[in-house]
Amino acid sequence: MKFNSITTDRLGLVEDTLYLCGLPTVSASYSSYALEDITRNLNNAYVDTVSKIWNCAGGWQYDDSNAIDLPIGYTTIVHNQKDYELPTTAQRLQRVEVKDSNGNWQLLKQIDIHDINNEAMPELLETAGLPQYYDLIGRSVMLYPTPSSGYTALASGLAVYFDRTPTLFTTASTTAEPGFASPFHRILSYGAAVDFVQDKGTQDRLVAMKARLENQMTAFYSHRNVERKANIRLNKNNRRYI
Repeated sequence: MKFNSITTDRLGLVEDTLYLCGLPTVSASYSSYALEDITRNLNNAYVDTVSKIWNCAGGWQYDDSNAIDLPIGYTTIVHNQKDYELPTTAQRLQRVEVKDSNGNWQLLKQIDIHDINNEAMPELLETAGLPQYYDLIGRSVMLYPTPSSGYTALASGLAVYFDRTPTLFTTASTTAEPGFASPFHRILSYGAAVDFVQDKGTQDRLVAMKARLENQMTAFYSHRNVERKANIRLNKNNRRYI
């Protein structure tokens, strides 16, 4: 479903939002529900919907179909530098890899401050070499041991795989579409309408319709990768990696 086709076929998300609010699907309706407000509320529903997809997508990693590249960030490793900032669009980290001096990628294991019980973090693997572990602190990836140019390829030597923010709409958007499966685009219209309507009965009806479509979307994304069976992953609390 296109974002805004109010001057053509009136089948976009903006027009659908106006319709669900009981407003005419013409630009004059912006005086009742400003386009800026519709856009903001559609984007809020978009981010919420993507978060739900992340939580149920299983073995097929979801990414916004509007993106022109893969959700993998590469950066240059600096000799003896431990701290590397995540890409600004990264919302959830999937894995971290480094390239060794032979050009082979090595998967790093994640550690946490609570895994290290009898050693100060600055003293942990303090001799520079090929990183084996990473710690995620805020927007930073901390490498252990600190990378050394003798063991690690520097140019594009660090790769992070992540889930990222979807490409959001602007008031000038027209033919842009949400980056998830089209049968569920109306979730955004329902969300933006719920944020506007004041009548409790109408609001409850919209919430119920939105929830029903979200349940269908969850079922779809949960079973999209038919070759990968669902499994339970244990959370190994207090596991020591070092």
